[in-house]
Amino acid sequence: MEKKLKTTFLILSSLLLQSIISNADTQSSDRRSPCLAGKEKLTTLRFYVQDFVGGDSPTVWEIAKTNLTGVLPSAFGLVSVLDNLVTSEPEVDSKEVGRIQGIIGLTDFHEKALVMLLNLVFTEGEYKGSTLSVLGRNPLAEETREVPIVGGTGAFRMARGYAVTTTYSNDEAHHHGVIQYDVVVYHFDGLTLLSRD
Repeated sequence: MEKKLKTTFLILSSLLLQSIISNADTQSSDRRSPCLAGKEKLTTLRFYVQDFVGGDSPTVWEIAKTNLTGVLPSAFGLVSVLDNLVTSEPEVDSKEVGRIQGIIGLTDFHEKALVMLLNLVFTEGEYKGSTLSVLGRNPLAEETREVPIVGGTGAFRMARGYAVTTTYSNDEAHHHGVIQYDVVVYHFDGLTLLSRD
């Protein structure tokens, strides 16, 4: 009989403790929690970044360098900020899609490779007001380069994926390069705050 009482007591104690923990979890001051509303989507995009590294209206500006920047062939330590036009076609006067803004730095002693912290801000079209975030390594000597998409906002909430970049053209006389981005991104078509009540 005593063994049965102990077992019953343990079961009831466990249930009571579980109830207290469960109740404490719902007692937060904000009774809303993010809930994914909708299905995960796969979106593919192609756009062109208009990169001006000099001339009358540069869009890439050097902000820092090290003592090694001018010595090493990789230009290690050169850091720049950028605000480049993004277009739907390779021509600079084609339809604007957005801006790509952020910080890039040459961070490899041996080869020209960028670390990129970029936000693609959509300014026109279906995704206007949304963003995609790029964070990763971009080895410039390679013909095609893959960089990760690590997040987004608006239509691209909870984004993850990658972009394959290629140099479409490079006009050194006019300091103008065009980089093609082919993006594959998974994201949710909505994120809604729902009450826990």
